[in-house]
Amino acid sequence: MNLLKSRSANTFSYRPLLSRTFFTSLQSRNYQSESLISSWKSKLDETVDTREETLFPIPLQLLSITLNRKEIINNIPSTHPPPNGTPLPPNYHLVYFTPRNYEHELTNDGHKIHYSPPAPFLRRMWAGGELKFNHKNQLKIGQKAKLITKLRNIYYKIGKLGENVFVWFDNDINNENGWCIKDTNFVAYVPISDDKKPRPSRKIIKENLSPEFEKAILPTSILLFRYSALTFNSHRIHYDSIYSTEIEGYPGCLVHGPLTCTLLLDLIRDNLPNSSYIKSFNYKALSPLYAGEEFKVCGKKSQTNNASLNVWAENIHGGIAMRGTAIIGDT
Repeated sequence: MNLLKSRSANTFSYRPLLSRTFFTSLQSRNYQSESLISSWKSKLDETVDTREETLFPIPLQLLSITLNRKEIINNIPSTHPPPNGTPLPPNYHLVYFTPRNYEHELTNDGHKIHYSPPAPFLRRMWAGGELKFNHKNQLKIGQKAKLITKLRNIYYKIGKLGENVFVWFDNDINNENGWCIKDTNFVAYVPISDDKKPRPSRKIIKENLSPEFEKAILPTSILLFRYSALTFNSHRIHYDSIYSTEIEGYPGCLVHGPLTCTLLLDLIRDNLPNSSYIKSFNYKALSPLYAGEEFKVCGKKSQTNNASLNVWAENIHGGIAMRGTAIIGDT
């Protein structure tokens, strides 16, 4: 028997130590969640997908029109299909190598089944990533290219806002001359409860973030639908307002994380000298952006590195929705 020494007046006595529960219900649930994710992870394959295709001009043109750009790149107007040899702007490769799943291979939220965690981790959010571009071997219209996607890592984490499952993917794109783009991204999955309450959004107040250049963006429902269609992204939170509000508990449809990333990269290339190019880009999504709510993409030169630019997407409340850093090269 465990005994605990207690003091009464000037004497000592002994009383039984009451049985102690070493695991609270929260700790128990966390242990169960971690075991659940570990078991799911052990059943997954390292290589997710391999896709090959010819880079035809129309998807590139349609994405440029969707983003309301007058020019695709290098003074090529968006009203004309780009000729063979036209380099793809940063992140425009997402209209190629798109998912190729039948509807029965998708979860209820529109994502493919095999790489979605088990319940209750059913709310999926784009969390961030890193892009590296080979300026000496750019993807160009007319080329044949291959994308190889591999699962890098899966881990379970408990943060300030609760439980998270992070899934990392490496996407390597090559043409006949070698590597062109290395696109690493990670997705966060969080539990979805019966009351459908949304995960609280982090409102990050700006501090010394006065932009040197910026652009206002109005993410209409048409913009989100077109982007979903071009990238074959069937995640329902981007185009199905009933699902987004009634099932996942958001106030409206969400702007795609990759779309926000592309808009930040467009802002950078629109403000670079002609002799400069984007070598790499790291970014992190911090809070959602919603359809119908205007936001700004902003940028400024880094105070510590002349070869880098800091950019961010600022939501309607003045908080940071996405933050990124670009490393710039010169020809």
